[in-house]
Amino acid sequence: MRNLLAVLLVLGLASTASFARQQSSSGDSGQQNSSDKVQTDKQDKKKNDKKNAPKDELNTDVFSQAVANDVLGQVRDGLEGHSQRLMLGAFDQDKMDGYLSFEDQIAALFARYDSFRVHYSISNSAIEGSKGVVLVDWQMEEIPKAGGSPQRRNGQIKFEMERTKKGWKIVDFNPRGIFS
Repeated sequence: MRNLLAVLLVLGLASTASFARQQSSSGDSGQQNSSDKVQTDKQDKKKNDKKNAPKDELNTDVFSQAVANDVLGQVRDGLEGHSQRLMLGAFDQDKMDGYLSFEDQIAALFARYDSFRVHYSISNSAIEGSKGVVLVDWQMEEIPKAGGSPQRRNGQIKFEMERTKKGWKIVDFNPRGIFS
């Protein structure tokens, strides 16, 4: 009888251990499935966020006044930050006639003046074919490196912009003497 009890006890412990191992492995599987579900939920949320996110108006195929403000703001920021690179980044060197001489003109401008203050306002904007065209009231104050009183320029500038691989860029403007 003792032997029978010992055998039953051993069998009971063995089956309990086996059952515990089964539960443990199915529990891991359950955790893994839960983990997979959380991962899938996160991926679905990212997809929905991308679908529902507002479109970047400045990186659009359609020309708008916001696009023009962004490009002209880059010109202003380049001048006020005394960064030729930033300013020239607003212009398309491939499509703009006379870009190399314009680049030299800007280098000379930056060499003559220590700092700039710029104010502009868009008075008119239109789309002409694939180009966006804006008429801008432009005011610029230049502080000479050699000292002296600030120079002020103001006038209307017509900027033409086109969509490129790198976003909207200025391809022409008139009068060009505003930056000389």
